[in-house]
Amino acid sequence: MLLSEKLEVLIRRKGMKKTEFAEQIGITYRALANYISGAREPKKSVLLKIADALDTDMVFLTDNSRGIVLSSEERFYFGATSEGRGLLDAMFYLDKTREIFGGEKLSEEDKQALFTCVTEIYFDAKNRLGK
Repeated sequence: MLLSEKLEVLIRRKGMKKTEFAEQIGITYRALANYISGAREPKKSVLLKIADALDTDMVFLTDNSRGIVLSSEERFYFGATSEGRGLLDAMFYLDKTREIFGGEKLSEEDKQALFTCVTEIYFDAKNRLGK
């Protein structure tokens, strides 16, 4: 896994916006965007700041043979083939779903019922579309 890919994942896992992360480590958003796009490599001093802020080390970040195990949500986020409003809606609903299932506002029985409903909606739509 490349440095650029690791940066995307690890910054997202910190729950930070890229602009916030760049500010935290004392670089411009543009510089960070260049590192994430792979257009530029950070200097050693910046790489040390990045590693420290991401609770990792330079060796891990720069060793392309070492990767990160992605959650199913991260695989969806980073591997999505759709674009536009549909993908933005899906990301929004993933965030909301995490809140609902992770919170205590619904009983476990209600969470299970909700999960069953969502599953049925998916398979019903899939059957209607003939896929």
